[in-house]
Amino acid sequence: MKTSTFYNFCSKLIIFILIIFGFNEILFAAGGLRGRVFDKATNEPLIGANVIVQGTSLGSATDLEGRYSIVGIPAGKHTIVVSYIGYRQVTTEIEIIDNKTVQQDFYLEFITIEGETVVITAQVEGQVQAINQQLSSNTIANVVSGARIKELPDVNAAESIGRLPGVSIQRYGGEATKVAIRGLSPKYNTVTVNGIRVPATGSDDRSVDLSLISSNMLDGIELKKALTPDMDADAFGGSVDLKLKEAPKGWSANFMAQGGYNKMQSYYGNYNLNGSISNRFMDDNLGIILNFNADNYDRSADKFSADYQLSTDAKTGDQIILISNLGLREESVIRKRSGGSIVLDYRIPYGKVTANSFYNQLKSDALYRIDNTSIPDQRHYYDMERHNSTTSIFTGAISMEQDLSWIRYDLSIARSYTKTENPEDFRWRFAQEGNVLTQSINQNTHPSEIPDIINIDTASTRLQYIWVDKINRDENITSTQFNVEIPFNFSKNFTGYIKTGAKFKWLDRMNDITQNGRAGLEYGSGANNLSEPFEQLAEILPEWNLEELVGTEGYLPITFVKDNYTRDNFLNGEYDLGYTFSEAKMIELTRALQKTLELYGTDAAYRTNSIGSLGQDYDGIEHYQAAYIMAEINIGKYITLIPGVRWENEYTKYNGQRFREIISAWEDRPPTDFEELTNVRTNTFWLPMVHLKYKPYDWLQIRLARTETITRPDYIQYAPITSIDGFNSTVRANNALLKPARSINYDLSVAVYENYVGLFTISPFYKTIHDLIIPINYKLHPDVPLLPGTNVPASWYSGQSPTIYTYINNPYKATYKGIELEWQTNFWYLPSVFKGLVMNINYTYIESNTTYQGYVLTKGEKIKDRPPVYRMVLKDSLRTGRMPDQPQHILNFMIGYDYKDFSIRFSYLFQTDISTYIHPTISLLDTYSGEYGRFDISIRQKITKNFEAIANFNNINNRADRSFRGSAVNNPSYTEYYGFTMDVGLRYRL
Repeated sequence: MKTSTFYNFCSKLIIFILIIFGFNEILFAAGGLRGRVFDKATNEPLIGANVIVQGTSLGSATDLEGRYSIVGIPAGKHTIVVSYIGYRQVTTEIEIIDNKTVQQDFYLEFITIEGETVVITAQVEGQVQAINQQLSSNTIANVVSGARIKELPDVNAAESIGRLPGVSIQRYGGEATKVAIRGLSPKYNTVTVNGIRVPATGSDDRSVDLSLISSNMLDGIELKKALTPDMDADAFGGSVDLKLKEAPKGWSANFMAQGGYNKMQSYYGNYNLNGSISNRFMDDNLGIILNFNADNYDRSADKFSADYQLSTDAKTGDQIILISNLGLREESVIRKRSGGSIVLDYRIPYGKVTANSFYNQLKSDALYRIDNTSIPDQRHYYDMERHNSTTSIFTGAISMEQDLSWIRYDLSIARSYTKTENPEDFRWRFAQEGNVLTQSINQNTHPSEIPDIINIDTASTRLQYIWVDKINRDENITSTQFNVEIPFNFSKNFTGYIKTGAKFKWLDRMNDITQNGRAGLEYGSGANNLSEPFEQLAEILPEWNLEELVGTEGYLPITFVKDNYTRDNFLNGEYDLGYTFSEAKMIELTRALQKTLELYGTDAAYRTNSIGSLGQDYDGIEHYQAAYIMAEINIGKYITLIPGVRWENEYTKYNGQRFREIISAWEDRPPTDFEELTNVRTNTFWLPMVHLKYKPYDWLQIRLARTETITRPDYIQYAPITSIDGFNSTVRANNALLKPARSINYDLSVAVYENYVGLFTISPFYKTIHDLIIPINYKLHPDVPLLPGTNVPASWYSGQSPTIYTYINNPYKATYKGIELEWQTNFWYLPSVFKGLVMNINYTYIESNTTYQGYVLTKGEKIKDRPPVYRMVLKDSLRTGRMPDQPQHILNFMIGYDYKDFSIRFSYLFQTDISTYIHPTISLLDTYSGEYGRFDISIRQKITKNFEAIANFNNINNRADRSFRGSAVNNPSYTEYYGFTMDVGLRYRL
């Protein structure tokens, strides 16, 4: 759809608004009521409190500042009822006057039931806040309240979200980094900070690394699982909104310092420093709050990996899988976070102006020692990698909102970016070639048996390659949006509002990787005959005496750079780390190789690898236009209907390249067939949505929703990049014609609240996903038409059949269904000290199914008799399976206890296997994670009025992450140990 259509749509909305304005002159010959709702004891605003006009459908829920506003109240005396779960209900009579707005604040106190006072302890306060916000939301949502974050904070936002229903966690070094919502991959969700979209942080997809965000900066987290038309529609699983703190009334300060320990590396250098200061000025109209954080954590891990290949049993003829590669990997990683935020809010008549900015930076310093055995090739590799990366994230926004009774509006302009820089990543490999295994393997050979049959010969293990990678990646988003809400009141039992708005978003993204170095260093040298690389290196490093060493052996042996580093507890003692070599020696050799560039110019041994440097380079822009119209209609006291439609139009333009890799005598040469490519796409969507809330009793709430959402292709799936390797065997081609996938979502949520039971929620859901983007591969052939959008020239596969790896929109739909159960309660009614118990438990069951499109090149009709020649055809190869990243069962259990100034929280997470890789055609080659369960404990003890001690004990049971090939536990494909961690510290509050 063209841009002019967008303006036509907006102009019609404006006309519609003007018509509504005209009605308002008639409809609002009535009065209004506005104000705030506070906790009587602390003067803290209560979020999600309900203020209703008794006997009508008129009412309002308080916002993040405890504000409410009700318009269209007929003149006269009315009974106003204010309620907040966990607090005593307030009922008062207020006289409303035509065309005037009455200002009235309310103060609520803890409830007393049957003579028993409910003690709102630290953790109960967080639970009560979450329940009230969840029930007052206009959609199906789960909440991590600001009070819970404040009392027992997690190390980052992902850890906090991970305890909500339907959420599974992805980890790096034991730390939660990304979340999958209802079993849908992190890239299928959106993340915002105060409603501002956070750009993607990875190189391949649109997901956000939430470990960049310290939970101590947040005043709450809201996870919405059924979108409304006023939200960005590109989310299959849900939308995560992180709320920044605003300044409370009066001077406030909060500082925390923690030190920590990592058992696996016996590392005592972990620390976490964070704090905030705030105040309000100018009669409390201007608020300023500053937050900061800095932490240092050892995120080391031991990793096992295994690959498998398909084979045939010689006796039975059945397909079997054999281990083809064993990988042992030690990752020594230090991650450092630092950042801060500032939020300014200025109160204007009936509204406020807010400016906020948030910045966080994550630095990672990592050394990997890797031992790989390639069984079919009979090769044993010793690798080492040194990575230093910095990822930054920033969001900034200025917004204004006002509630003028007859109209409410808000507008904002925002800028956000993420940036990743790896100035120099080093990769080194030594290889032992031939006769590596002392005996053959079979289908019963377990990976743990491989090290015992390896013939280790370090004397003949030679240097193979040296690579240095430089990575620059950034994404910038500028957006502006405007929303207007017009209340209406046709009668006391038919009220609500019409809401409409528009949004513009401009995104630009760049990914640039440069790979320099040299491969094939094990070839070409001999007695008194140094190959070109070592001839140049010998001149730069005379003290290494390479003429004698390499000239005699014909290669640089690993023994020359050996290292005595070892560990007894590698992979929990299940495997040995193996032979290691010196990082310092290899950096010295690499610096010498880099120096050949300035000494020898184009003849230098230091060269650029075309696949590594151009295979993922792209830059591009994305422009989005969106508009919507929706309504909230209150029918009587019990029914709320929210219908609406969202219109989205996208324009994308990406630049990439097509090229052929050239390798001659293991020298990387400039690529040929080079051509710059540009891909332009446009897509338009109309997305109808409807929500229904039915509340027949104070203790029962039923929600229904039917929504339509989309997800856009990953950058690396449709940026125009096409290449063929130097051996003419592999073509990698993105698909420039991919379109967004679309999901139709059905949600039901039934919530029951009772003072003794607490909140119990049951939420079934069902999704059908169309045009899901999936990877495919098949052999190219001149007889077979090429799939459109891949930009592969015919000359690349005439006379040969390379395998192409690309992506398509799956023509078969995926179905997704499941159910979430959640129970939140506290045991205020128990005797004595047991009153302090609080519990949250949730369970999720998920089931998915899709038919995956695949292709196989096979013989077709015979075209010649002697010798027989067949025309080749491409046939469909279909299979069914579940969606990637989908577990079937998720369980979160948390029980806390508060007694006076002491708090403790015990939590347990369990999830069943997750489909980590779906093979396009062969289910035996699928990969699944193993079941995972872990225990954590958090403790807080108040020492004085302002000081308190805190402690976190994570992964107490030392649980590892595990994966298996073909879901068989005797075919392990991945194991990661990251050990038990502990953090202990002090917090100061003023």
